[in-house]
Amino acid sequence: MVKEAGDTMSEREPSLKKRRKGGTTNSTASSPAKAPEIDIYKSVIEFEEAEAAARDPDKDTALFRNTCDKIRKHMEEIAVLKSKRTEQTTAEITEKRIEVSLLFVVLKKLNRLEKFRTKASRDTLNRVKQQVDSYHLQLQNLLYEILHLKKEVTKCLQFKSKDEEIELVPEEEFFKNAPPHVSREEITRKNAHQLKLARLLWELEQRKELAALCHKLQAEKENVAKDIQTKRERLENLTPRLKSILEVTKPLQDYLGLPLDKIRKQHQVAYLLPKPLYVLYVQADAYREACDRLMTVSVTGDEEEARLLKESTEESAAVVESDSDQEEAGESQRHHRKMSRSDRLVERKKKLLMKHPLTVEIVIKLKDGNSLCMSFHYLVNLHVVTVKTHVSLVQNVHGVSAGDLIAPNNILMALFPHDLGLDSPNVANNYQLQHLGLENFASYINELGVPYIWAQRIAGLDFMGAEAAEVMDVQGLYVEPKTSVSQASVEGVMRTIRQRLRARLALCRQMQSLESGMVPVPPALLSNFPSKVTCILTSWLPITWEDYRDSGFTQTLIKEHMVSQSGNFYRAIICRGTAKLTALVSIKCDYPLSPPLFCLQLQWHGEHNSSNNDAIRDMERELNVHWKELVQTLGWGHALLACQLMRLMACVDVFLESSGATGISPPEFPRDKIFIKPVRGRNRSRPYKYLQVGGGIFTQR
Repeated sequence: MVKEAGDTMSEREPSLKKRRKGGTTNSTASSPAKAPEIDIYKSVIEFEEAEAAARDPDKDTALFRNTCDKIRKHMEEIAVLKSKRTEQTTAEITEKRIEVSLLFVVLKKLNRLEKFRTKASRDTLNRVKQQVDSYHLQLQNLLYEILHLKKEVTKCLQFKSKDEEIELVPEEEFFKNAPPHVSREEITRKNAHQLKLARLLWELEQRKELAALCHKLQAEKENVAKDIQTKRERLENLTPRLKSILEVTKPLQDYLGLPLDKIRKQHQVAYLLPKPLYVLYVQADAYREACDRLMTVSVTGDEEEARLLKESTEESAAVVESDSDQEEAGESQRHHRKMSRSDRLVERKKKLLMKHPLTVEIVIKLKDGNSLCMSFHYLVNLHVVTVKTHVSLVQNVHGVSAGDLIAPNNILMALFPHDLGLDSPNVANNYQLQHLGLENFASYINELGVPYIWAQRIAGLDFMGAEAAEVMDVQGLYVEPKTSVSQASVEGVMRTIRQRLRARLALCRQMQSLESGMVPVPPALLSNFPSKVTCILTSWLPITWEDYRDSGFTQTLIKEHMVSQSGNFYRAIICRGTAKLTALVSIKCDYPLSPPLFCLQLQWHGEHNSSNNDAIRDMERELNVHWKELVQTLGWGHALLACQLMRLMACVDVFLESSGATGISPPEFPRDKIFIKPVRGRNRSRPYKYLQVGGGIFTQR
């Protein structure tokens, strides 16, 4: 192939020289006439396109492989000749280089031919695709026209005239009652079309007569109604005057902030509440009026059903127990109902889990417009108060992590220590449920609500109090609600709920920023961190308790009972170069009172965690123990998680930059943090502590 390429080039040179000579002779002979200009590049392109179409691709492939083998062989021979270093070998090396260069020319030629073939194939494919698309579009148009025609045919076949909807009188009655000029029996008896027209005409005349009669009766009715209205106004002229007086005073009530009508109605409904909810309503409304104007307290539910329930309860309490004969008679009557055992069991379960028709609704609203709505229910036969929550946000919360934080079943969990709301505070409920073959109370939380202990206390119920008046009745353990218990709990509970709502919303905002790869540190706290952090937060995702528990480097915290299943767990991945840090974060329900706990594992030249690397253990201590150094301003709890992550990223930078063997940072991680010694002491501790003096330096603790 090299010889062929050389021969081709040598053959072209004389022809080019002849052309040049010829061109010069012509120019000298006839100077006024200029030769036409030829676009050489275009001619070469057209020639190579024709050549690419004419040549066999398989042969070019074989030629390409042979050329590569020859280049490889020449390279090996050049390497051998270079090792000898003689004058003869220098000449041979030069010759070999020329041959290799010519072989590269061949490779370029083959590459250009392949490019032309590829372009031709793509053009052919696009042309065929356009033709197929054109055929497909024509087919779609034809199908659309066919469908349109079918619809038009169906409409024509299904057309119904308005006269078919009119119910006409039977033919016998028509011929009997209709006048002769309308019935025209001699024509209509023989012609069905004329019969239809005659019946329609008779129907029209009858309807006109009935319409005239209706107008006459309507006028008489209006006259009678006017007389009745006049007499009613005369008899009841006192009631409108009283109503007008009340209507006139409503603007004055609104101006003074005294919606007396609404308050009066709420108080009337409140008398139908059971005792625990009544105590809760009174105390919560008093706290709202005295301390928290943003909070609203109301009573919702079915008043009529609550009134019937109260009357039935009073009647059953007033009935005296009958003697044994009456009991036997009642039993015999119950046997005649023929209810199956399963039906009776379902009825007893439904009665045991019955909720009172009325609920107390408390809405705690923040200044930014977000609010938390709590509906307090009372289980009539279990004698406990349950809570159902709903969060109303001004702006929707997006993100996988943020949605679980404000879920109705999670936002108030562990509001106070060990108060998860999974078990009923009334110890008798477990025996009542077991007696009917029901599961524990936790399986009915979605239906009945969550029986938090704080909900019982603000309703005046204290099941664990030593002075509680406990009375065993046929329904179970009943505790009399006390106003003193509710008064001592309402203020603290409402303030704690407001703080929890603020903290969860702030945590949701941090989660949204972390999922997008940003660490939202407030400007007031930026001075606690270096100006440049090289590490990047690449991932932030929630994980389950099983994932957290099965990780090998979290076993220490689990054995020490520093984390529990009730918390929220997340996985953060921080990267810099080839180093990858996995941080498992545990956030308790009472965040930010309890700071998030970090477990770290670094993948860089092996896996490093607190069990096999003291530097990783010191990094965890920097985050989990010295977290108060990060937040020293007002409102620090709204950015604690972000500050800890920013400190973690800075510590990872220090760890990687101080990992050199001689105190010099590795080439992959150039040093941009300021620290005096990369390691110090017997434990070779790293400089994780950040000092703001001198532009910001890192030092050991």
